[in-house]
Amino acid sequence: MTEGGGDVVATVATPRLQPRRGRWNPLGFLKRLQPRAVADVISELRKVTWPTFAETRYLTFVVAVVAIIVGLILGGFDLLFGWIIEQLFFT
Repeated sequence: MTEGGGDVVATVATPRLQPRRGRWNPLGFLKRLQPRAVADVISELRKVTWPTFAETRYLTFVVAVVAIIVGLILGGFDLLFGWIIEQLFFT
């Protein structure tokens, strides 16, 4: 209620639906963004400091070694828990 005692009713205009022309594309808004998005990607790629071949080779080796170590640890836990479950419920 307002101070004058009357009720205030707010009306909201709803947009009219446009008639469909052909098939509706839910991702159609991307067509408007494409030139800007491509320019943004190119701009960001120019800012990237790319690693040298030696750095790439070293970091690939590090990732492979860490993946093998983590795999061995998880495999060991799996074998241990499998053995525990087997001893508790199947002997």
